[in-house]
Amino acid sequence: MRLAITTPTTWPWVRRGGERYTNELGKWMAARGHRVTLISAKPGPTETIQRDGFPSVCYRRLWHPSFARAGFLEFHAFFLRCLPALLAGKYDMVQCVTFMDTYAAVLARRFTGAPCAFLFNSLPPPVRYFRSLTLKGAVIRRAVLEVDEVISLSHYVDRYIQDRFGRPTLVIPVPITMERFPLVVSRDLERPAILFASAVNDERKGPQTLMRAFNLVKESRRGALLWIATSAAPEVRERLLALVAPEFRPDIHILGDDADLPSLYGRAAVTVLPSRWEAFGMVMVESMACGTPVAGTRDGAIPEVISDGRVGRLFDPEPGDAIEPGNPEGLARALLECMELSARPETPAVCRAHAEQYSWDRKGLEYEALYQRLIARRGKG
Repeated sequence: MRLAITTPTTWPWVRRGGERYTNELGKWMAARGHRVTLISAKPGPTETIQRDGFPSVCYRRLWHPSFARAGFLEFHAFFLRCLPALLAGKYDMVQCVTFMDTYAAVLARRFTGAPCAFLFNSLPPPVRYFRSLTLKGAVIRRAVLEVDEVISLSHYVDRYIQDRFGRPTLVIPVPITMERFPLVVSRDLERPAILFASAVNDERKGPQTLMRAFNLVKESRRGALLWIATSAAPEVRERLLALVAPEFRPDIHILGDDADLPSLYGRAAVTVLPSRWEAFGMVMVESMACGTPVAGTRDGAIPEVISDGRVGRLFDPEPGDAIEPGNPEGLARALLECMELSARPETPAVCRAHAEQYSWDRKGLEYEALYQRLIARRGKG
């Protein structure tokens, strides 16, 4: 199978869950003997990078961060790079991750005949808190309705797509490479660490709620630490630390984007994802793979992952459509209960077993079977 994977951004220039997914998909499919090409964009000149058994063709991006002020985002511009690449390539199958490259694949299919799948990996929030160019949903509607298959990360995403577009989807959660996240069975429970590995600059991820909850946790667990495994703009750091009592601030460590996540998961007592409208939440599965329980919001797809009280705890966000989840008291209780879970000797193995259902060894086969089915369908048509 000649497989093209399209993504507006890729590692190492952008290090997020979506970029990790596309690279791991390429690596897994290449290891299965398929010919994979990743098509992406980056700052600087066009170059082809060979790694993990497949080439990544990274075109010079046709975008600048200043465009975002007008609502023209990076994935919008990627359409102009993606369409010619798909027309020139001889692919049997195309896997896309945004609606703009999906639209390009749908247009290219008219000439190449290559079927395409759209991984719907994020949802527009009910409350608009960033600016984005819009054509009243015309492009995304066409992409969703005309693509050969829509893949949802969760049943939460599937319900959204069915409600908005009337199209059922194939639910395949994001797989993880279990070998990258080794099981750790012991932790420092005298200084229990809370790990936050999401975008601290994004209000939807609940950083303010977490800071307020940390004050409450420290009242019960004086030795508790908070590790923030992401970068924070100076003004964001100052605003968040102002929410924490001065005597607790030395126990907050902002570790940056280059932090060793597998090591931090294994050393933490609990990983926290206090997000609203989360489409999946890969950090939860990665944490469980290392044997660490997770605290998260009873919102979006998070309850689908924290579906067993032995691997984590949920808290309710405050009612309404506020961007921050609120309810720091509920989050603090969830964090403290997860620390108690960490003290149980059986918890690491239970968390690891729960994470196994999301491994590439299991979910990768579902992707491969889907691609083969779509290629066969197009061949018969």
